Amino acid sequence: MSNDLARKYRVDVSTDGITWVQINGVNDFNPNVANNDQDASAYDTDGWSVSETTMKSWTASVKALVRRTAGVLDAGLALCKATQLVFGDAQRLYVRWYLRDTGKEAVQGRAIVSYNRSKTGVADLDEVTVEFKGDGALANVADVTVTTPVPQLVSATPSGAAQGALVTITGAYFTSVTGATGVKFGATNATNYSIVSDAVIVATVPAGTAGAANITVTNATGTSAALAYTRGA
Repeated sequence: MSNDLARKYRVDVSTDGITWVQINGVNDFNPNVANNDQDASAYDTDGWSVSETTMKSWTASVKALVRRTAGVLDAGLALCKATQLVFGDAQRLYVRWYLRDTGKEAVQGRAIVSYNRSKTGVADLDEVTVEFKGDGALANVADVTVTTPVPQLVSATPSGAAQGALVTITGAYFTSVTGATGVKFGATNATNYSIVSDAVIVATVPAGTAGAANITVTNATGTSAALAYTRGA
């Protein structure tokens, strides 16, 4: 379910609740609102239990892929990382999430942030986990104006994959990728592909000869810069 939410929602952070930056490369998103219920039973409830919600709390967990060799963090993740070793207000950010295609269902709150590197799954590609612990109310807000950038490509593994093999492509802005020309190896369309999340696509290598077959991904806005890739026969 959390992977499905990563495909459905976009997550932004802000220091002031006015200027927002997106967290890119999200491959897992899990928001949660919990009730604190108190027993409100009385003799006139005829023996039935009655509860009253007296408090609510909220959290949100984001996992994102980071290219270790890139040298510069995504701007949204960089804001989150800046809270790692500080205290007080410096450890708090505003966070909002909303439907990535329409900007609807937007909610916003202020949270205490924790940032940790959580996994090093493949060479040059790490995963970080950002936890937001609500500090006050989580509120519905006005729809967000959505502009989807062209896809950004980070990695493609394994290298040297031959015809019919599966290649995992990581990056950002994959959700609106559609059609036969959505993923290409060189000038040839991938045989097929599956969008796992906004940050991950799994594509089948098409027929072709061994050698350079740089990968491009196209969404509703445009085509990514080519990612260098060498394929097998």
